[in-house]
Amino acid sequence: MIFYLRMSSDIENLTEKTENLSNDPIYDTNWCHMPDDIKLECIGKMDFNERMSLRCTAKAERSLVESKKIKFYECDIHRASDVLYDDGRNHYVSLTSKKWNSFSKTFENPNNAFKSMNYIWKIGVFNNLSIRSNDPAVKEELMNYSGKISAKHIELDCCDHEIVAAVLRKMNYDVESVTQVQNTGYWLTKDFKPTASLHNVAQILIDRDFNIGFTFQLSLNADGSFAEFLGHFVDRIVSKDEKTVRIRTNNPDRHILLQRGLDEVVKTTYRLQFFRLMVISAETKESEYDDDCKKWISQMDSEAYFDYDAFLNDFYYGVFQ
Repeated sequence: MIFYLRMSSDIENLTEKTENLSNDPIYDTNWCHMPDDIKLECIGKMDFNERMSLRCTAKAERSLVESKKIKFYECDIHRASDVLYDDGRNHYVSLTSKKWNSFSKTFENPNNAFKSMNYIWKIGVFNNLSIRSNDPAVKEELMNYSGKISAKHIELDCCDHEIVAAVLRKMNYDVESVTQVQNTGYWLTKDFKPTASLHNVAQILIDRDFNIGFTFQLSLNADGSFAEFLGHFVDRIVSKDEKTVRIRTNNPDRHILLQRGLDEVVKTTYRLQFFRLMVISAETKESEYDDDCKKWISQMDSEAYFDYDAFLNDFYYGVFQ
């Protein structure tokens, strides 16, 4: 009985304390009265969807949210072929940050898809950015975008040279949080058709003085890019052979090395031509070049080194043994 009375007394005291606590204000001020530096600390802890909600509350909060960077693991923008609207031009945008699939939406109008990206590009620092579209509306919105894009890995698939040039010119490698990443930047582009794309890209790297270590890879359906590159930069050539060309930039500390992906498997008769542009130190020796192109060609075309005869041998061996 004594134990029961003591427990009842403890519960009554706890209930009274809880009621008193609930009646007392925890903070003397609310969100509106908090200083901006504290708000920014809170915003930095928010995921993308939470920031979007806060951004819609007031103009002052919108300004704060847009001033705080957020890291995205992946951003994917592509033409959606699985769900077609009347005009067949709908685009799908997805983002992944702290939480998987932070944002995803299909836009019937490709203009709207890229307009929505203006804010995302402004605050985003991307580990992977993928654009897979050659739509005129996509090109227009991207070329008219006045800001910068911060990204570590960028993949462009089925994009023409104007989209590639626009992205290169808007790529921001001065953002503090990605400076080291940009020193070893990586760019992969597939299926360029204009042969002039190769020297156009190299010219942008020269004009914007890209950092040493930056790499640009591309594949072409048409031949002739290698010869056009030589002709365009004839006054800048430092050295050349059948597979490489090294040219000077406007910066005496760095050169650009063009490597043509050719070996005993991938020959000039292969259905695609593979190239890699690298910004290298002017002190780099030819003996230090990485001549093994199999790895970076395989990244662009997984079937380039597919051994069909070996596959058939393994198949028949597995079936009939």
